[in-house]
Amino acid sequence: MMDSSVSILASLTPYILVSAFLLYLLLEQLSYIRKKGNLPGPLFVPPIIGNAISVVRDPTSFWYKQSALAGNSPGLSANYLVGKFIVYIRDTELSHQIFTNVRPDAFHFVGHPFGKKLFGDHNFIYMFGDDHKSVRRQIAPNFTPKALSTYSSLMQLIILRHLRLWEESCNGGPVSLRNLVRDLNLETSQTVFVGPYLDEEDKDRFRTDYNIFNLGTMTLPFDLPGSAFREARMAVKRLASILAVCAGKSKARMAAGEEPTCLIDFWMQPIVAEAASGNPPPPHSRDEEIGGFLFDFLFAAQDASTSSLLWAVTQLESKPDVLRRVREEVGKIWSPESDELITVDQLAEMKYTLNVAREVVRYRPPATMVPHVAAEDFPLTKTYTVPKDRFSETRKEDQVFKRNFLAFGWGSHQCVGQRYALNHLVLFIAMFSTLLDFKRVRSDGCDEIVYCPTISPKDGCTVSLSRRVAAYPELSLN
Repeated sequence: MMDSSVSILASLTPYILVSAFLLYLLLEQLSYIRKKGNLPGPLFVPPIIGNAISVVRDPTSFWYKQSALAGNSPGLSANYLVGKFIVYIRDTELSHQIFTNVRPDAFHFVGHPFGKKLFGDHNFIYMFGDDHKSVRRQIAPNFTPKALSTYSSLMQLIILRHLRLWEESCNGGPVSLRNLVRDLNLETSQTVFVGPYLDEEDKDRFRTDYNIFNLGTMTLPFDLPGSAFREARMAVKRLASILAVCAGKSKARMAAGEEPTCLIDFWMQPIVAEAASGNPPPPHSRDEEIGGFLFDFLFAAQDASTSSLLWAVTQLESKPDVLRRVREEVGKIWSPESDELITVDQLAEMKYTLNVAREVVRYRPPATMVPHVAAEDFPLTKTYTVPKDRFSETRKEDQVFKRNFLAFGWGSHQCVGQRYALNHLVLFIAMFSTLLDFKRVRSDGCDEIVYCPTISPKDGCTVSLSRRVAAYPELSLN
């Protein structure tokens, strides 16, 4: 009798497993339909992975379709990605509701749909309350006028060196700027953030690991040995470790009474001074934590800046009158023949160029989406409550009012480095347009948007370059 029962059970097992799997698929669809409610979006979604393949294969088309579904009313739409229900928002006022309700019992800013797993344990962007306020107070010295002036000088030296290299190496022929601008920005980030604390071997390792990380941000989040996502996660750990060592070196140098020469020095100087006075170190100031925070800042600066610089070139080339006015303004304020750096006072005078930079960021915001997680059910509108799950947000690009300018976020998690980012973009526009003549080499679809991981022109901004000054300036730090 026992053998017969076992035999019957064994014969039924495949049917039980299939039935259980089909029941799971049914419950998954019912859960999606319930959460979707009356929002526009797919009626049914592929099981388990949802529409993730469409996102990875052609993210531009996917998000355009999602935006079209949202429309102006209700301004939000639904979808399903890798087991996560998402709400996509394109309405400005609804976006403000998200930004102003980033707190433990409402929305959690995650920076990337799978950011917590990807970025590791020590992340500034995931902090709330007193912890978040404490770290923001710590990093305030990083963006004082003195600090920004130091960064401005470093930026200009790097921009000049790369512009000369681009022009001399292309020999008047067409060149795609995407990878060249990425290299410029990586050197800028390394130099401005951690200055003298990276040796050449660390810089090479940094460049390799950051490329691995970039690839991982655009793949399916399967954390399996050998997968691109796993490799990216391990690369982040190595990068954060390198940056933690830099933090320790900076503390030692600041303790010796040296003057700050980079961002980490401005950050560590007051921390070291507090410790020297006998006070306990502030929370979240261990080297390992600082390394994780530094990687957050680098991630925020690196790819976003690459996107903005590329779009600045495309827009200046397509609008000759704007380019002419930029060159006229810069020419009245700074001359390459002076062999002097653009000072912070001169930079402040470049008001039209700053407006151009802000328009570039408005027209083509580098991070078109800012993912959040809904920690609790949240009544977003009178007719729709965001369920406790995954949330994604994007900004409208055709607004001109300040409240609609959300390229740097809003509320308590607004980007702390926006002045840094705009200064870099203005300096690049000023020097690029003054020192070089450039002509876009157009091809079919060259201005279409691609994600890599921030947005970029499809052709990588292919241009021909030539020098428009008698000689490049011989710049140096005073």
